[in-house]
Amino acid sequence: MILVYNRIRSIISSSLGRIHVRYNSNSQNRWLNRQLKDPYTKEAKVQNLRSRAAFKLMQIDDKYRLFSKNRTDQRILDLGYAPGAWSQVARQRSSPNSMILGVDILPCEPPHGVNSIQANILAKRTHDLIRLFFSKHFQLNRHDDLHKDHGYFQNMLEEELTHVKDTELYREIFTSDDIYETPNTNSTLIEREKFPVDVIISDMYEPWPQTTGFWNNITNQAYFRMANTSGVSIRDHYQSIDLCDAALVTAIDLLRPLGSFVCKLYTGEEENLFKKRMQAVFTNVHKFKPDASRDESKETYYIGLKKKRNVDKLDVFSNS
Repeated sequence: MILVYNRIRSIISSSLGRIHVRYNSNSQNRWLNRQLKDPYTKEAKVQNLRSRAAFKLMQIDDKYRLFSKNRTDQRILDLGYAPGAWSQVARQRSSPNSMILGVDILPCEPPHGVNSIQANILAKRTHDLIRLFFSKHFQLNRHDDLHKDHGYFQNMLEEELTHVKDTELYREIFTSDDIYETPNTNSTLIEREKFPVDVIISDMYEPWPQTTGFWNNITNQAYFRMANTSGVSIRDHYQSIDLCDAALVTAIDLLRPLGSFVCKLYTGEEENLFKKRMQAVFTNVHKFKPDASRDESKETYYIGLKKKRNVDKLDVFSNS
């Protein structure tokens, strides 16, 4: 009894009359020791980054130059962005006027200078909302400064007018079937509105516990079925392929021609098929494992550069 008691990790909480007791395990101890010794974990705390995953994207960007401070209008989409480390890197390495949108099925406060929505990336309406956000330039999670020229009340008026416009845009997305259709004859503008994103980054995989925000079994449980790490490498690989395919579909629908794409993949037998699908969408496809990835991890990253024009989803997925 004494031995059992000593293994209790002093986490006892009561909820609805039930007592939950968590025990130490060898795997937990190994994870804690690894975290304490990991240099990237320590450096992430020093630099106020939300996770060590930020260094993986930094190393990918160092090699493939995804972001640019010289482009004032770069538009970046971060899929599965919680807890926000990759969005932090995108914000640091792009120009101050670039637009960054994080999308996740779980709620998360976005980093400074980043917009976010809680949505299911598998839903067409989510794609429509992303397209609307970038093409119409309305702001989410907006925090306006006090108007310097006209004072507080003028600022309130402008904010209210902006809110009305944003509400109209939200209404538009839920009443229109093809929001990117426009009578404008400028083909470049039409293409830009249909494919408004310059860079898509996807670190989708492990979910983190949801404590606040909207929960829906139809959307959230589907995410957990696909993405919850089981510890069985074969199962985890197939779940990873599902999420990479979802990110690739998003790239086909929203990424501009010549745009760039990054996604995380857990290696396995279907990796070559996914690479073939990537090659049908991008001119250049690279496989890269950053130094920040642990040696024992099966994760790798696929980078697609120079998206091709006139990519058809049916052709991409039926031929591979």
